[in-house]
Amino acid sequence: MKNYLFPKFFQSLSAKELAEYCVSIGIDGPTLLIRDGYWVKASDVFETLPAFVKCCEACGAEVKYADTPYDMDRLDALDDQLALMSANGIELFRVNYITKGQYPARELHDKVCHDMEIAEKAARKHGMRAVIQVHGGCYPHNATSAYFACKNFDPRYLGIKIDPGNNIAQEGYEDFAYQIALLGEYIAAIGQKDARLVRDGDKNSAAKGWRREFAPANEGVNNYAHIFSQMKKHGISVPGILMPFYHDRDFDALRTAFVDEVAYFKHCQEESGL
Repeated sequence: MKNYLFPKFFQSLSAKELAEYCVSIGIDGPTLLIRDGYWVKASDVFETLPAFVKCCEACGAEVKYADTPYDMDRLDALDDQLALMSANGIELFRVNYITKGQYPARELHDKVCHDMEIAEKAARKHGMRAVIQVHGGCYPHNATSAYFACKNFDPRYLGIKIDPGNNIAQEGYEDFAYQIALLGEYIAAIGQKDARLVRDGDKNSAAKGWRREFAPANEGVNNYAHIFSQMKKHGISVPGILMPFYHDRDFDALRTAFVDEVAYFKHCQEESGL
């Protein structure tokens, strides 16, 4: 199983340092993050994307998965950008989210189905797979909403990124055996992230002192050994996207905790036959 780092909190590193770090801790490489303030921006993608990929590959890392800001319903107008990603070895690209506040609740399903059709055609043209991430506050936010939106599209060109951490920390929790059996071949990636419940507030408040926070997976509530075993059971072989969203203001603490988290994920993967 491939493991790629979503480097949201690693922006202080150069591209070379990022790639070398991934190799040093035994993961396959970073995702291609197209975002202002990072190594590749949408405004200069034609110059910086090839340079980023080349730099990573020179360090022994691979770049196969992209996190993009591209809206699904605009992908047919972004032919050059998609061609660029494909030419530089990108196989999967996560598209932008549809937030629930953008549309009335009863319009969300039809909207995402409409946009998925555009995304599938665009990805098909360039031999890639468009990836929709389940995410709290967005649509789809769980496996059920995702499946009934994508079930009529070709899973070779359009898939779903499940996200157990977001399911726990935000919204969308469903039994993982059910999620994986339902989505099946539509699962394109798994977000490797976790969370926990903490009670350190006023017990007399509306929330009764409880809050949810992201945490290293070896300290969180999700049972990744079970999750990976269900993926193995259904023959699902997709990359894991490592998403360390803890210690975001203490980079040294983040890196230290992340090494242990990677070891935990690899142990669970090996135990599950992935």
